[in-house]
Amino acid sequence: MWAIVKNSQLIEISNGNKPITVGDVVHPKDVFKHWTKSQLKEIGIYEFISGTQPNSRFETQGAISYVVDDDAGTVTETIAKNNKNINDVNEVDENGDPLLDEYGDQVVTKGLKTIYKEQIKQQATSLLAPTDWMVVRKAEDSTKSIPSAVTTYRASVRTKADEICTAIDNCDTLDKLKALFETTYNDDGSVNVLATMQTLPDDNDIKDYKR
Repeated sequence: MWAIVKNSQLIEISNGNKPITVGDVVHPKDVFKHWTKSQLKEIGIYEFISGTQPNSRFETQGAISYVVDDDAGTVTETIAKNNKNINDVNEVDENGDPLLDEYGDQVVTKGLKTIYKEQIKQQATSLLAPTDWMVVRKAEDSTKSIPSAVTTYRASVRTKADEICTAIDNCDTLDKLKALFETTYNDDGSVNVLATMQTLPDDNDIKDYKR
């Protein structure tokens, strides 16, 4: 990326894939490939240093600012990041009173803990769904059995989902919540500790029973 600078002010950001106009001169896009950084700097084309984007899982984007360094021939972008709330928020109106919906109920913005617990429960439901038919069949016809592999698998899904949701509930800071998403690796690249959020069991042992 490149920045067009005039009088120490950022004018335009370019990815270098089209001609660029500097003053009254139109330069072909080839200048970005064939000119040196010093040559580009002389006509006001500086190296653009992109800022780090917020992690949309945990952050929202705030204000964007730019610092022009005429000596170095660079423009550095900084993107402010705002942490999302981990807990639910009861919304209020301009007077500070509870904000109510059309049914008179408190308007609540879900926090990350609620959002991610709901995701885990949805994942668990999806994992159980392919073998639900066996549970229904057993309820309707007690002579039909559920294979132990299926019973064990379904119990493990429910247990692990509960464990993950408890781990989420126990997070009182955003950093602790972030840690639940982190997998650690050994020196050889193999997994050391799998992220808590990824520990729901797989269905390899019960594939033949899925519908």
